[in-house]
Amino acid sequence: MRYFGIDAGGTLTKLVYEEHGRYHYKVFDSKELPQVMNWIGLTSPDSTLFLTGGKAEKMKTLHPVSTVFPEFDSIEEGMRILVHTQNGKLDRYILVNIGTGTSFFKVAPNDFSRVTGSGMGGGMFMGLGALLSGTDDFHELVELAENGNREAVDLMVKDIYEGDETPVPDYLTAANFAKVRLGEASRKDVIRSLTNLIAETVILLAHQLAASHQCQKLVFIGSTLLANSPLKEDLKQFEKFLGYQCIFIENGSFSGSIGALRLGLKSLGISQNSH
Repeated sequence: MRYFGIDAGGTLTKLVYEEHGRYHYKVFDSKELPQVMNWIGLTSPDSTLFLTGGKAEKMKTLHPVSTVFPEFDSIEEGMRILVHTQNGKLDRYILVNIGTGTSFFKVAPNDFSRVTGSGMGGGMFMGLGALLSGTDDFHELVELAENGNREAVDLMVKDIYEGDETPVPDYLTAANFAKVRLGEASRKDVIRSLTNLIAETVILLAHQLAASHQCQKLVFIGSTLLANSPLKEDLKQFEKFLGYQCIFIENGSFSGSIGALRLGLKSLGISQNSH
């Protein structure tokens, strides 16, 4: 391997390289960029790096042969490839990238533009999750959410109407965390509630964008979704009520890395195969 595509994000650094006609993926903590460079140096000392993401310029100073590409250009390039490979009929949708924060893109055959963003995302999940649970380990937080019941801490519509007919589906949240009393809530329940709070906010923003751009397909990518089944479940929960289609792209969190790699190879005039 001689070429690496790297998305150096605020929380995670995602790395992609091609070997024997296939992409290979690795993830590092962005706090450990020297360790990332050490791994690259041991694996492929004469490599060329194609970088993107918020920490790309910092990473460029650590390697003599590096090129930085704009983050949104890299995501677009990577997503076009991933969607073509996995879902060739998907041509108009709202792309939701849940990383440290969340970015929303309008995507059409001749359009790929960021339309808004939110501070709710993986950074909030990690930071507020640590305050609520006492752990800052991502996988432990996800495990807590998997075993939690948000209805123990969230006030639901059905709690207010107490069996009477409701004007909206009774499983909807009336108020996040409204049942919490000091010292009574379990860690797993509050982390599941936090997961749902992030998902609900993201869905409402994405659905509004989908309605304004006349499309109901919501495509989700981002490192916060990695092995995070509770977040995926909560993002899908309003499909029937709001009428959207929820789509998760395999290896979507590596779209920036793949895009940077492909843009870099294009700049060198190296032909590429679709993966």
